[in-house]
Amino acid sequence: MDNDTSWEDLCARCGLCCFEKIEDDSGAIFFTRTPCRYLDIVSRECKVYERRFAINPECVKLTPELVGKLRWLHDGCAYRNSLKGTDKKT
Repeated sequence: MDNDTSWEDLCARCGLCCFEKIEDDSGAIFFTRTPCRYLDIVSRECKVYERRFAINPECVKLTPELVGKLRWLHDGCAYRNSLKGTDKKT
């Protein structure tokens, strides 16, 4: 298994990162009820996963380096928690 696959396997498939977000004037982040058009809201999986970056330029590749910097990932995010050593998926 390569490093990309191992990293992506950490994802708990909550799909929250695939919903539109709004940042208010104070910098607070709010998740909307509007999912990415390619998110299957029942399975919480991307319908175009293998081609997501080519199809949707707004899709962000969540790398360990980026996850450590992003403010909009929710507190229960498995990627975020794995970096803190508190992966809630297991």
